[in-house]
Amino acid sequence: MNVTFPIRFVFILSLAPVALSAAAPSTETLKQVLTQRLQKLIPDGMAERQVLYQDVRAGAPSGGYYPFQVTALIRDYGPGYPANRYYGQTCVGRLDQLEFTLHVDNYGAWDVQGAMTPPMNTRQCKPNPSAGATSIPLSALSGTPAPAGNPAPPPAEPARTATTTRGAGGGKVALGGYECWGNGSARMLLNFTVQSATQYTGSDGKSGTYNVDAGGRITFHGGALDGAMPTGFYAVYYEPKGVPTVSFRSPRDSEASFCQKAR
Repeated sequence: MNVTFPIRFVFILSLAPVALSAAAPSTETLKQVLTQRLQKLIPDGMAERQVLYQDVRAGAPSGGYYPFQVTALIRDYGPGYPANRYYGQTCVGRLDQLEFTLHVDNYGAWDVQGAMTPPMNTRQCKPNPSAGATSIPLSALSGTPAPAGNPAPPPAEPARTATTTRGAGGGKVALGGYECWGNGSARMLLNFTVQSATQYTGSDGKSGTYNVDAGGRITFHGGALDGAMPTGFYAVYYEPKGVPTVSFRSPRDSEASFCQKAR
């Protein structure tokens, strides 16, 4: 039996790059790091998960961030409760040309960012026929798993530069609506609309003001985004690959959430 998933979904995740000089990770490293993350997110009721990669392509790195375009199948098997004559189900979802980004985290290990849940419209579930049996055998799916073993660690990280590299910003913020994400999930309460060079409207419809300095640091006054992040967090506006983006960042300069101008 061959299971195919023709639906395409593209999600681009952009992060504020930090000036690092780690050697570029391979596609095999991406597979290993991403598989480890996905294994930690196996849904309740499922006993095992397999990730089969069909295509992984490395993009152009920027400031210590390494993008990869990934097409893969994620298979989840749940045994159910045979004593109750419920034999569980097997589900398969598809990551279709989704973009994931590797970078070195604050502890010197590879970290992967991107949408970790296959779009619901690509997910197919079938009830298992009997105890210990699966409705979608692994052998019926195309693709290869990540190489066995742990991913190669990044080289020792040199000292960070005093400032981060942000790209275009320069005191101007693109007008329009911004949609926000964090940890691969939508953060709709952070959504906002830039109305003018000084005013914005939050997801609650209330207005506030903002200002952005020449380095791209943006500060919100009033409205939903004033105090939306914990003390010590800050926001930066920049335009990676020409996409207007606001990155909410921790005191350690790691990204907590980001918002991109809706296209």
